[in-house]
Amino acid sequence: ASASWLYHLLLRLCSLLALDRIVHNTHMQPLAALGNLCTASLLLTIDLIHSAIRGALLFAVDLIDVATGSGKNTGRKKLGWHEQRYATSPVFSDEGGYEALDSAATLATSTFPIGPEELMAKAKRVLAAEFGTKAGADPAALLSDDFQFVAPIVGPLSRAEFVRAFGSFKLKEAFPDLRDKSWFAVDPLEPNRVWFFSRAEATHTGTLHFGGRAIAATHKVVRSPPQAQSLLFDREGKVYTLTVGYCMDKRIGNTEGLGGVFAYLKAVGQPLPVKEGQRLYTPSVRFEALERLGKCAEGLGD
Repeated sequence: ASASWLYHLLLRLCSLLALDRIVHNTHMQPLAALGNLCTASLLLTIDLIHSAIRGALLFAVDLIDVATGSGKNTGRKKLGWHEQRYATSPVFSDEGGYEALDSAATLATSTFPIGPEELMAKAKRVLAAEFGTKAGADPAALLSDDFQFVAPIVGPLSRAEFVRAFGSFKLKEAFPDLRDKSWFAVDPLEPNRVWFFSRAEATHTGTLHFGGRAIAATHKVVRSPPQAQSLLFDREGKVYTLTVGYCMDKRIGNTEGLGGVFAYLKAVGQPLPVKEGQRLYTPSVRFEALERLGKCAEGLGD
């Protein structure tokens, strides 16, 4: 905490020391530079106050957690996820002067018992069964006992937690025309992982269920950004990790970079009332302050 206070103090002192150069430098826009300096100082003051209050309250939260055993697998106290189980020895090829990974040759060094084509076929069957939540499917036949769901914000969730949550959304009922538009590839460096990249699009013509709410059809179109998602398989051919919702280009679509279920909620006008549910990235006031100080420094010149 003391280091944080010193950090903020040094930033403000450096900014104030630069003021004389700003005023007397004729090769810049002094008014804009002065504005960036003043607003950066205000933003850092906000951040300083916020950090002090937040630190004190989080300390109280931690004391309550220690005393009561609460807080497990929440925000700052997530459970650990599975470590990598299989790896290959990379093989490279020279392509036009660039040392590229030779995927086929690298996969040939794999000791994982299931080959790439069979593994991708298994992945597609898991997706077709909606991870075991589709009528007549058995989650235990597809997902391992130690299964984990890991998204950018949510997770890790156990098999029971994931099946309960995903099954309750009823995405195919809410978006009957949903198409993931996915393509598949086995990771040459992690041969038990199937990556599938999607650019999902759907129209909200049914009822979407989330968090106890029933969101009636809005007839809005959801256009998700490209997302990197993956299934990791064990030796028995069951999925032990599912990763979804990792946006690859926030400029694409109408979800402001959100993926997974958060994308559907955002696009239909019912985003979660937290910053994580509003857009992929919401800059902190500290980051904005540093950006403004950077603009100020640019104006000073060499």
